Amino acid sequence: MKTSRLVLSAVVIGLLAGVLLDVATFLVARYGPQADSWSFRGNGALSVPFGLGPAVLAGFWAALVFRFRGFARWLLLGLAAALVGTAFLLVSVLVLVLFNSGGMGVSSAMSLFILAWMVLAPILAAVVPAPKPRPEPQEVGGHVGAGVLITVALVVAFYAAALVLAPGS
Repeated sequence: MKTSRLVLSAVVIGLLAGVLLDVATFLVARYGPQADSWSFRGNGALSVPFGLGPAVLAGFWAALVFRFRGFARWLLLGLAAALVGTAFLLVSVLVLVLFNSGGMGVSSAMSLFILAWMVLAPILAAVVPAPKPRPEPQEVGGHVGAGVLITVALVVAFYAAALVLAPGS
């Protein structure tokens, strides 16, 4: 895949992910779960973009690092990285569901794990031993640019979609 295709794909994927993230936030804000002392409705739905967003970005960035380093299954490994971040979010929600307000401290701490994973996943992708050296040199700038554009496109698309489909409406 040439650098221009990589960058274009990054923008398209970022835009799609941002819109889907807003739709998920809207659905949780309107119909999300709630119990005695907690709720994901209204402002509680902020856990979607602030939990799922970093998990998705961890997967994007890890996939780009794996791709740059020559892993044949870079896309699958990036998806796995995103699923690890999503698992942290699901554990956070599960703790609230099981322990109500008694689990709020643990649930809040899991938010830090999600943010840490967003940084740690690409770093781990960079240090995992590569299967073999790439036959042709790769352009670092194209991969970094794609990662930046994915991030910017996701944020811009989420914001723009929120103007049309506001999570609290």
